[in-house]
Amino acid sequence: MKIKITTFIKLMITLFFCVSFLFSCSKGSTNPEKKQKEQVLHEIPIEYENFRKIIGWVSDEEILVHAGEGNKDTLYLFNLFDGKMTKVHEANAIILTAVISDDKQKIFVQSVGDENRELKIINLSGTVEQQTTIETNGYLNINWNPVDQNNLFISYYQLEEEMVVQKWDISTNQITSVESSSLTPVWYSANLYLFVDNLDDFSLQTGELYMGDIRTNKVTHIRNQVTDFYLNNDTFITFSPSDFNKDELLLNRQYPFMVDNGFITVPKVSMNDRLIFPYLTQSSREQAVYGVIAKESTQLEVKSGEFQFSKLNFDSKKIEPIVDLPDNAPISISKDGNYSLYGWRYEYMIDLEKQELYPLIKPE
Repeated sequence: MKIKITTFIKLMITLFFCVSFLFSCSKGSTNPEKKQKEQVLHEIPIEYENFRKIIGWVSDEEILVHAGEGNKDTLYLFNLFDGKMTKVHEANAIILTAVISDDKQKIFVQSVGDENRELKIINLSGTVEQQTTIETNGYLNINWNPVDQNNLFISYYQLEEEMVVQKWDISTNQITSVESSSLTPVWYSANLYLFVDNLDDFSLQTGELYMGDIRTNKVTHIRNQVTDFYLNNDTFITFSPSDFNKDELLLNRQYPFMVDNGFITVPKVSMNDRLIFPYLTQSSREQAVYGVIAKESTQLEVKSGEFQFSKLNFDSKKIEPIVDLPDNAPISISKDGNYSLYGWRYEYMIDLEKQELYPLIKPE
């Protein structure tokens, strides 16, 4: 009797481990399928001729898409992984400019129709929170304050010669002039901003860095030999032609602000003797910086050149290539750092893990 009981117990233990093993295998086999399903990128379900551009990231899964037909433009939220399209804003006019706020909660929209030139601030539900008019019919350069979401810079050329730089306070709907000798001032904090004066040098080989204060409307000279820069949170990188090699551009990382903290030299790119600065992107504070970097010094009016999406390692002073690119075009990485938009209309997606490039809109 004892032998039978012992045998029975052993049998039950064996069955228990077999069931556990099968359950474990079954669970293990379904997880990768679920993960794989979540990583499938969908193409945007819009006819190619109606696709204007992708505005940028709204979240790690959603992007803002600009589409249009005739003189009627529409903004959509598009989920990259389930393919869902949601209409956000429809304008009976041409949308010239749309920019997402740093907190991803608001959208600046510039629309131009037969009788109106409107500026609007809408939320992700499409509700208009503020609006005003502007004189120009041209494209606006917009820089949204990352600290105070109620302030943004608006700049443009008036009569093709006069530079107009203004601040729009959304909370009061007031537009005021800003002191800047650059069309592209960039917010540094709630009240301070940076810009480069290239001193009328068409080649962009020379420049001086300035800091302005919207509270006093005064500017202060910061540093010479800065021809352009990249700024994202605490990341500040200046661009300057190399003093040692005419075919190189020096990228100098500074942290804290204006304290040198590593540099990288990259091949110089130009067009008609004018410098073309590299496109950079960073997901969040203290994360890696990526750029579109030429494989060799290139004059774009002579040849198109070869470019790569690369990681910039300022500690080792090395460029770490990730994937070849067909052109020197803008990039924008997702906050989680897994994907990057790429292209003149952000029409491609770079998968950093797989090191592959995918089209987001089906070509004709």
